[in-house]
Amino acid sequence: MQKPQTPQRPRLTLRILFFAAFDIAGMVLFATGAFWFAQRQPLFIPDFPSSLFEAATSALAGLALMFWSAAQILRELLKQSGATGREGD
Repeated sequence: MQKPQTPQRPRLTLRILFFAAFDIAGMVLFATGAFWFAQRQPLFIPDFPSSLFEAATSALAGLALMFWSAAQILRELLKQSGATGREGD
């Protein structure tokens, strides 16, 4: 009788850490732009953003960076699960 395979935990690699750092940078950019929309004052850096255009650009760039980095992290995790899944076949 075969034992059911327990899924292996993904390994934290340098590439995943690299993309996680970009994800955090995207969160900070998004929060900076969103906070300016809510309070009309900067969050971290004095005088940034100082206009509606800068706030919108910051929020959109942060959102794009978050989505891109999350997709890259998922891609790396899928590579790991695909490589381990083929070994058992």
